[in-house]
Amino acid sequence: MGKDTGTDIKSLAINLASTLLFVLPFPAYFDTENLKKYAAGVGAAFLVAYVLPPVGWRRPHPYSDDATNVPS
Repeated sequence: MGKDTGTDIKSLAINLASTLLFVLPFPAYFDTENLKKYAAGVGAAFLVAYVLPPVGWRRPHPYSDDATNVPS
């Protein structure tokens, strides 16, 4: 079995949406005319991240399938 690296599609989508959220103030400051479009893009990114299913070899229940897999 492979090691869970946290690079499944849901984790990547959450990371991208969070990055967009933190970057949002810069285009909002410099381009106020398109602020609603930028905010809608960030909202869409979070919606996609919310809708994507958790996938991976230890998803969705990382601790229930393996008795030795406990938080350290």
